Amino acid sequence: MKYDILEPYKEFLYDQLTTNTARKYYSCMVKLLQGTNINRVEELSLEYLQEELVRRFKTKNEFSAAKNALRLLGEYYPKLQMPTKEYFKEESLKKRNYTKKPGKVIHLKTTMRKINQLENPRLKYAYRLAVISGLRVSELADLRPSDLSFTEGHITVTVRNGKGGHGGVITCRQDPYLYDRLQEYVSRVQATQEEKLFYSEATMRKEAGRLGLECHDLRRIYAILCCRELRAVLPAAQADREVQRNMRHVRFAVTKRYLYNRKLRMD
Repeated sequence: MKYDILEPYKEFLYDQLTTNTARKYYSCMVKLLQGTNINRVEELSLEYLQEELVRRFKTKNEFSAAKNALRLLGEYYPKLQMPTKEYFKEESLKKRNYTKKPGKVIHLKTTMRKINQLENPRLKYAYRLAVISGLRVSELADLRPSDLSFTEGHITVTVRNGKGGHGGVITCRQDPYLYDRLQEYVSRVQATQEEKLFYSEATMRKEAGRLGLECHDLRRIYAILCCRELRAVLPAAQADREVQRNMRHVRFAVTKRYLYNRKLRMD
C-alpha cells in the first residue's frame, strides 16, 4: 500500500476527532490496507474489506475500533463499497476480548525453602528481609548499614530513595532468625567499611531467577501476610490502610493488586 493515499483521510481524522482517537483510527486503516497494491482507496473491494476486517482485528475492541475507522473512511470516500450494518453486527457478536489469565499462585513454603537453602548470607538475608519489610529489590540494593536498627526483636528499615520519592521508616514483620543473623551481618559489613549491605538490583534479580523466583513476589508475600496479621487485630479497612502506608502507595488501588492479583498458598 502506498501510505500517502491515506494522508487526506488522516488529516480528516485529526480535524474531526481528538488526537488519540484519530491516531487509533488511522492505525486501524493502515493495518487494514497493509500489503495491498492499490493506488486509490476506492479500489478496495467489498470482499477484501469483509475478509480482512475479521482476520486482522481479533478482539471485540479491535474490531469495534476498525469498524468506526472504516465508517469514517467511507464518509471521506463516498464511492467506497462498505460492509452493511448487519455484517458488522453479526461479526461483532463472534468476537471476544481476551479473558484475563488466572492469577499466579505463590507457594510460600517452597519460596522460603529456596531462600533458606542459600549458602550466601548476602543473598539469603536480602531476600528474607524483603519478605518481612516489603522493600523493592532496588530499595534493598540501596540499603546501607545505618539504614537498619534493631530494637527488642523488631527490625526497622529506613528507605531513603523509594520509588517515586516515597521513602519512609518501615517496622518489619517479626523474624527471630533474621533479627539475630542480620545484626551480626550488619556489624561485619560496618567493620569492613562497605557502603552497601547487599548486591546490586541486577545481581539479586539474576540470582532469584536461578532459584525460579521473582524478587517482586517477595514484596507480594509481605503485603498478603502483613494484611492477614493486621486484620487479626484491627478492622479490615484500618488494616488495609496500614498495609498501604507500609507499601508506600499513594492509592489503595495499587495495594489492592498486591493483595488480590496473586494467590498465596502456604504449602
